[in-house]
Amino acid sequence: MLTSLHDSVEMRHSVTQLSYLFRKTVDNILYSLSSPHMVSLASLLPVLTERAYPSGKPQGWLPLYTMVTFRPDINYAAVRERATVQGRVLTGLGWIGVGAVGVAGTWIARRTLLGRW
Repeated sequence: MLTSLHDSVEMRHSVTQLSYLFRKTVDNILYSLSSPHMVSLASLLPVLTERAYPSGKPQGWLPLYTMVTFRPDINYAAVRERATVQGRVLTGLGWIGVGAVGVAGTWIARRTLLGRW
C-alpha cells in the first residue's frame, strides 16, 4: 500500500515537470515504432469481442501511463520492472543526444573560431 501511495504521489508530481512531457512524447514515438500492429476502427469491435490483449508477455515499447491505466493483463510488479528498464533506455538515449549536441557544438565553434566558414 505504501509503495503504491508513494508511486501515485510521484506520478502526480512528475506530470508537472517538463521532463515528464518530453518522456511522454518519446514514449509515444517509441510505442508507435515498436507496436506489433495497428488496429483500425472498423476492426475494433471483432478484436474486442475475441480477446483484447494477446496472451503472454506484452511486446514492444509501452508508455507507463498505458501500462498502468489501459492494460489489465500487466500486473503492477511487471509495470515497475518495465518502467525501470524503459527509464534506463531513455536515460541512455538522453546521454547520446547530449553527446551528439556537444560534439556538433564543438565542431561548429571550432570551425567558427578558425574562420573556415
